Amino acid sequence: MNVSMTSVLSHRTLILATALAGLVAFGAGPAPVEPAQKPKASGQKGTVPFEMLATNHMVVRAKINGKGPFDLIFDVGAPITLLTNKASLESGTIKADAPRSFLFSIRGEADVKKLEMGEMTAENVPVIVLDHPLLKAMGDMLDRPLDGIIGYTFFARYRTTIDYQAHRMTFEPVDGPVRNLMKDLPDRLAGPRVARHRTLAPSALWGLSVGDPVDGLSSPGVPIRSIVADSPAAIAGLKPGDVLTTLDGRWTTSITDVYAAAAGVPAGREAPVIVLRDGKELTLTVKPVAGL
Repeated sequence: MNVSMTSVLSHRTLILATALAGLVAFGAGPAPVEPAQKPKASGQKGTVPFEMLATNHMVVRAKINGKGPFDLIFDVGAPITLLTNKASLESGTIKADAPRSFLFSIRGEADVKKLEMGEMTAENVPVIVLDHPLLKAMGDMLDRPLDGIIGYTFFARYRTTIDYQAHRMTFEPVDGPVRNLMKDLPDRLAGPRVARHRTLAPSALWGLSVGDPVDGLSSPGVPIRSIVADSPAAIAGLKPGDVLTTLDGRWTTSITDVYAAAAGVPAGREAPVIVLRDGKELTLTVKPVAGL
């Protein structure tokens, strides 16, 4: 399932990230530490238990560089992964003599060598080290310390499914770039406000048409309306009435999702397609061809 979450913490983290970007851009904060490598997932699918707080935030228990455990909020709206000074020092993420700013005791960027949660392990996860006032306020309210926030620099490496009933998250590693949002922000804030348009279109001929999901956001996918005879879709076995849920490893819960996924598949490359047919999941392989 796709996860969309908006929370007070997400908005305040984004505001703080913007402020941090300004500090880095104008030299008012400590020099950032470049991560040694880009974040690396474990390469294996696994699950992580979480606790749902009274504030409707998810908290996971993690070991950092073999130390801990630490309690971290998992927030899909956070553009950064954040650790408090205390957690960073105890885990060896930063040294005790690392310089800090007067604002929130910011120590800039650092690199977590190993982050372990449940069955999952990630290496070389970039973090921002600071004492977020909202974390302290929440910790005081809950009568327990909160040690940081798991954000984009971790979850961007995975396809994430959240089971709110079982209080478990499932992570499946994906291969793709992880942007450094902190370094992008100064340029984006200072750059010209120019509206950009992006046109989505398949890069090859598939031979199918899709319609809007029947149940909107509650639908598992988009319905296939028609199949062109002798087309790659027809040869693969797709049929009108199938519900397309995944194309080339990407969820397709809207027509836009389908076009975005199809745009990444060049002519001649096979792509797995998952559909629901008569209530059963079926995986087929489509090899789109060059054409109009």
